[in-house]
Parts: sequence; structure tokens; C-alpha cells
Amino acid sequence: MANIVCTVSNCYYNKREGCTASALDVDGERADESRSTCCDTFIEQKPGAKSSVEEPKSETDIKCSAVKCVYNDNKKCDASRIVVNGKNAGHPEETCCSTFKS
Repeated sequence: MANIVCTVSNCYYNKREGCTASALDVDGERADESRSTCCDTFIEQKPGAKSSVEEPKSETDIKCSAVKCVYNDNKKCDASRIVVNGKNAGHPEETCCSTFKS
């Protein structure tokens, strides 16, 4: 489980740069670098729509398919803290796990 810092300000689950999702899914099966990963949990927050009412979680389970990452332990992230980036993302592919380390 990890603490998530999220700079994807237009994500439904982003609240004060924290993540309110109960679990996170990071994609990047063939990733050799962070920009080849993405947060599959991302949902774009449309203008005028209500965002998640939950509070950011202090620890979140992270399923991770970026098997070349040093933090990947049997498709689970074992980093204590991750950073998800993707300013103005419209789709999961426009986000990335900046904590990825080959």
C-alpha cells in the first residue's frame, strides 16, 4: 500500500493532490520509463460535474502491470509513496506514474 500524490487536477479522484480512489490500477506492461505508464483509474472530471466526496486515502492498494519497475512485486506496487502526473489529461494514457524506476 502506498501514499499517492496526484497532480492530475482534473481527475475525479483528485482532492488536494491526494487520491480518493479505494484502489489504483497502473498500466505499463511494456514500460521502460515512466511516460510509458498510465493511471487506468483516471476518470476525467468534467466541468460542472461533482467530484469524489471521499477524502484522500493515506494508503491505497496499487495494482501495477509495469513489471519492469523495481517497485513491482508480483503486479503490486511496493513503493511507500508514488506520484501520478498528467496535467490536463483527458484519458488515462495522458497520465503517468512518475515513481516508475526501471
